[in-house]
Amino acid sequence: MAPPTVGLAEKLFWILAYSGCSSTMLVINKLAVGALPLPTVVSGAQLVVSAAVVVVMQMFGAKVMGPMDRTRVVPFVLYTAMFAAGLFANMKALLLTNVGAVIAARSCLPVIVCIIEWAFMGRSLPSARSTLSLAGVVGFAGLYIRFDSGVDVNGASGYVWLFIWWMLLALQMTYGKWMTEKIEMTQWERVFYTNAFAIPPTILLFFFMGEFGNVSDVEMGDGAWFWLIASCVMGVGISYSGWRTRSVITATTFTLVGVLNKMATIAFTVIVWPNDTTAASILALVFCILFGLLYQDAPKRKERPSIGGHKATMS
Repeated sequence: MAPPTVGLAEKLFWILAYSGCSSTMLVINKLAVGALPLPTVVSGAQLVVSAAVVVVMQMFGAKVMGPMDRTRVVPFVLYTAMFAAGLFANMKALLLTNVGAVIAARSCLPVIVCIIEWAFMGRSLPSARSTLSLAGVVGFAGLYIRFDSGVDVNGASGYVWLFIWWMLLALQMTYGKWMTEKIEMTQWERVFYTNAFAIPPTILLFFFMGEFGNVSDVEMGDGAWFWLIASCVMGVGISYSGWRTRSVITATTFTLVGVLNKMATIAFTVIVWPNDTTAASILALVFCILFGLLYQDAPKRKERPSIGGHKATMS
């Protein structure tokens, strides 16, 4: 059965919903961690609440969960393993490089995701307009980095960890899209599995990062409970909207949305708090975002019969 056609209005709605949740989450997380300086505790609370919401909905008859069988559990275990490995690689990359290097790698991510979709997921190559869009994002992101912090990598190990993180994130993006296409389940099930399976790695990080030994010394700031609860509510929103958005657009577009959200957040920050910010760097950010808005989803390649009865694809 062919998947239902998704209209432009629905795509835009979920992209804006996800982008709104993502941007708001960044601000709320900053406030929550500022009031409760235990990042893994804040993250763990968000994961537990997001998974618990789905369980409660199921208990009250919403029928949002199907049976937990191998065909659903194993793919999400693998997805969570990618996420945890990517998080570790990102931390190592940040230790051995600067923020500019990480932003540069992230801005190039839609390009490799696009190639993976073409090579393994039956997508066409991007149109001339979309190619120009990706080139503009990479180019203007590079200009922003040049005007701002530049790229600083500490030896070969820095490049290695940056590449490992980059590839893990690309695989996570494409594998997540594959799951929405091949594993039939509700969006709330995806929310549950993603958050529930991420709890054990977060507990390990709680001990690995040394937060366990600091718990008794931490003083909760003003509004700590309010911001913690707010972050948990927003965590549910970003989990659902993220999977819903991923299901209606390509992996490349979803990756690009993440890049543009990051650039928009940086632009907002440098405009509101202009700390040694130049007009050139702000313009580079603005043009990076504008070029990103030009991108259009690449369609699936059409199938055509070939000699011998086998099917072949054409761009």
